[in-house]
Amino acid sequence: MEEIVIDVKNLRVDYENVVACDDINFKVYKGEIFGLVGPNGAGKTITLKVLATLQKYTWGEIKRYGFDIEKNFKDVRRIIGFMPDFSPVYDELKVWEFLYLYASSYGLKKEKRYEKIDEVLKKFDLVEKKDAFIGELSRGMKQRLVISKTFIPEPDILLLDEPASGIDPIGRKKLGEILKEKSKEGKTTIISSHILTELADFCSSVGIMEKGKIILSGKIDEISGIPEGLIKIELELKEDIDLKQFIENYEIVKKFEKIEKNKWHILISGDENSISDLIKFLIDKGVSIVEVKRIREDIQSIYFKSGAKYVT
Repeated sequence: MEEIVIDVKNLRVDYENVVACDDINFKVYKGEIFGLVGPNGAGKTITLKVLATLQKYTWGEIKRYGFDIEKNFKDVRRIIGFMPDFSPVYDELKVWEFLYLYASSYGLKKEKRYEKIDEVLKKFDLVEKKDAFIGELSRGMKQRLVISKTFIPEPDILLLDEPASGIDPIGRKKLGEILKEKSKEGKTTIISSHILTELADFCSSVGIMEKGKIILSGKIDEISGIPEGLIKIELELKEDIDLKQFIENYEIVKKFEKIEKNKWHILISGDENSISDLIKFLIDKGVSIVEVKRIREDIQSIYFKSGAKYVT
C-alpha cells in the first residue's frame, strides 16, 4: 500500500476578505511529483504556504505522515523545503555566500556547508557563477540559485511555487530530471504552475485549482483512464495478411486495428518480459516494428477535460 505523505481535508483559507481556498481535498503519496495547476489567483500559492506552515487556515485538517501539521509544525518544518514564488535574493552577496547563509540557517555543521554548496552548484549548473555577485545574474540564473538553496537540507518534501518561471528550456529540463531523481529516492514534491507545459513531462499526479477550489485531483494515469504502462506499437507486414492470427493468444494485447493496407496499430499492457516476448515473436514472423511509444495523456488534456473555464 502506498504511503500518504500529505492528506488535505476540507481546507478553507480566508485571506484579506477573500476565500482563497474553499473546501479543498487532495492526497499526495510518497515519491510523487504532484502538480498543482491553475490560472493566476486560483489559490495555489496560499495552499503551498499553508502546507509549509507559513499561513494559518480557517478550518480543515492537514496531515503529514498521519500527524496534524498544526500541532507538529516544528517537526514539519524540519523536513520541508519551501521555495516561494517571489523569493528574496541579496544582490550584494556572491552566489556561494548566499548559499552559505542558507546552509548556516539550516543548521549544517561548518565542514558540511561547503560540501553541500558545491553539490547544489553542480546540480544546477551554477559552478561558473560561484563567485559572481547575485545582482549580476540574469533572472533565470537567480531562479536557479533560489531553487538550489531549497535542496541544501535534503528535505523529504519539496514545496515549489512556480519554480520554472523565468528559467530557460534547458533549465526546466534539468529541474524535471532532478525532481525525477528525487522521486526515485522516495522524496515527495508539490510543484505549482499556471503554465501546463512546464509540468507535463515529469508530474505523476495533478490537482487542478480554479477560484479556490480543487476541481480534479489524482494520479494522471487514473484520471485519464489510460492504463499505466500502456504502449502503442506500429507494425508493418510484408504481405496483406490478418495480424490477428499472430497475436490472438497474447493477453497483453488490449486492442489492434488496421490503419493502412499492410500497417497496424496494437495497444499492449504488461510486464517487460511479456512485451519483449511479443516483440521478438513478431520480428521472428517477419513483422517490421515501425514505432514503439508509451501512451500517456498530458496535463493539458486533463486540464481541459476537467471542466476548467480558465486557460492557463
